Amino acid sequence: MAAGLTQAARAARRILSLAALVLAVAACAGTSSLGEQTRPPPVSPFQAQLNRSGIPYTVPPEGKAILVNIPAFELVAFEDGMPVFRSKVIIGTPENPTPRLETHTTLVRFRPSWRPTPDMVASGEYPDKVWPAGPGNPLGLAAIRMEPGLLVYLHDTNRRDFFALDYRALSHGCIRVERWDELIAWLLDWPRERVHLFANGRGTVDVKASRVPVTLGYLTTFPDASGQLLRHPDLYGYGAPQVSGRRAGTALLQDTARTSVLAMRDAGGCSAAE
Repeated sequence: MAAGLTQAARAARRILSLAALVLAVAACAGTSSLGEQTRPPPVSPFQAQLNRSGIPYTVPPEGKAILVNIPAFELVAFEDGMPVFRSKVIIGTPENPTPRLETHTTLVRFRPSWRPTPDMVASGEYPDKVWPAGPGNPLGLAAIRMEPGLLVYLHDTNRRDFFALDYRALSHGCIRVERWDELIAWLLDWPRERVHLFANGRGTVDVKASRVPVTLGYLTTFPDASGQLLRHPDLYGYGAPQVSGRRAGTALLQDTARTSVLAMRDAGGCSAAE
């Protein structure tokens, strides 16, 4: 009887020891896994080039992001730290500059209506009326809205011929995007056919967009699609050769404060009728 109890006790101890070993291994694995999760993602080759060149812009290493580089007349879409496509853009004139700021996408409005601001009407540029949705609308067939209250949009245009020009500082502040349909398809994870279906539909439709960071930046040196560093003129005379919304300091705050004023005066259609 005593021998049987001793054998049972030894077996129980072996089971407990094995259980402790299993727990220890699991704890080690959990620590390793946690360490991997908290380890920062590696620097992308594109970011490494920016760092080497002293360009003050940090591409989010994970997920989607949008940069509008004002002096380059260009929009760059990023995924996981790397450019995935680029588009020509039309930006504000030196008299009505596109503001430098950091924001994020909120929704896409298909077939928006538009009404000119009092300044536009007074100048004789536009009649005082609501422009119905459609290809003749200054907002074009779709507009990407950003954080609530921000009246600067990324949008289509009724003057797509302007994208053939080299100098494209032509709006009153908003950003007209040549490849607007591809941008929206990428933002919403839709096929382009669905984008065109909504854009050519009957009524105005709002589609909620995921929160993608957007930088309206001012970088006078930036790599082109081939990786070659290009230098762009200081369109707005800021005097700082490389300034982005992320590091613009006082200039960024001033731009942000006047964003609504600039946007309301945008001849490209930033005063959208609700």
